[in-house]
Amino acid sequence: MVSVKDLRSLRVLLVQPKNSEGAALRSHLMRIGCHVEEIWPPPSTFENIDIVFAMFDQIIEHKLTFEWQADDPPAVLIGVIDYENPLAIDRLLRIRANAVIGLPIRPFGILTNLLVTVNNFRREKRLCANLHRMQAKLETCRTIERAKLAMMLTNSRSEQEAYGMLRQLAMKRRTTVEVVSGEILNALDWCDEDMPTSP
Repeated sequence: MVSVKDLRSLRVLLVQPKNSEGAALRSHLMRIGCHVEEIWPPPSTFENIDIVFAMFDQIIEHKLTFEWQADDPPAVLIGVIDYENPLAIDRLLRIRANAVIGLPIRPFGILTNLLVTVNNFRREKRLCANLHRMQAKLETCRTIERAKLAMMLTNSRSEQEAYGMLRQLAMKRRTTVEVVSGEILNALDWCDEDMPTSP
């Protein structure tokens, strides 16, 4: 969990033009301990950054492109808006901003937004990583089960015997049961729709 004492390790990018509001945001973030950089116009990629503050009213007003991978965001995104412009709100929703702060900049709330959004963002990343691992494991089990069924039906083997044969082949070839299972299914050219129901 990221706490107040961890703020100095956070790399913050401010996507904003040079103006008084931008200077106020930069000054406050530096006071609370963040390492802050500024850029304008918005970059095409975001690398080695933990948090992005972006002034969306300015981005829209200047008709600029804001490239953001909403499905796999590279960092926490906090939108900064001057007023509740429907265009800015729609844009923030579509790119799935993690939080929004309003202008003029007020010190109260920024620290809370930082800590809450960073912790939520990292927790979501961990959950997604766990989900991908579980999906990969499920697919591995599915491949092995299909290969067992194929061997049971083509060689009149029991489930235990079929799995034993898969293990022996894997050990003999110094590979995994999953790899052997995939090769067997490819050799038999069995697609999902061709697979019979297990007895």
